[in-house]
Amino acid sequence: MSRATLAELRDQLRGMTESGTADWTLGTITFWDDTQLDNILDKHREDFIFEALEPEPIVGTGGTSLYYTYELEDRENIEQTDGGTARFYLQDGTGAKIGTADYSVDYLRGYVTFNQDQRGTTYYATGFNYDLNAAAADVWKRKASHHHSAFSFSTDNHSIQREQVYKHCIEMAEMYESMGQDSVTTLQITRSDTDAD
Repeated sequence: MSRATLAELRDQLRGMTESGTADWTLGTITFWDDTQLDNILDKHREDFIFEALEPEPIVGTGGTSLYYTYELEDRENIEQTDGGTARFYLQDGTGAKIGTADYSVDYLRGYVTFNQDQRGTTYYATGFNYDLNAAAADVWKRKASHHHSAFSFSTDNHSIQREQVYKHCIEMAEMYESMGQDSVTTLQITRSDTDAD
């Protein structure tokens, strides 16, 4: 069963992977319905529990700091709340939950904006965030596996290069994989104390 709380992230994933709701059928299963994409997103989910939000004060009249906006550092692509406490919620330092009517959330960027100045009060968030790039790489790999048997043929001045679809899927998977949170970066380090100068 698909989750309405993942609708925005699922739409992002569809756009990144060119995944329609009826790309192909294998047996009785048609790809890609919402539940299939939710399952892939869940494979690339990271849970955060009682994580402190970083206040982003602005200067008001008379030089006073105003605290409306808070950031969940290094958290973006967060699953939306369902209005309860199952997906995303805020707590104060005592553990009391903050009502959803008191704030709004930019789930894609990880920002919380309160309706009133919070005067620097510390708040904590619990929820799930997703590595969309890793999820997109996963979808592209599955698309490549579907197209692995593609072949080229030519007839009467007409050429079909089907293996290019497979190649495209692999290239897209590699691109998104390199941008994912688990990607590996290499760099060359030179010791200055070994120079011949």
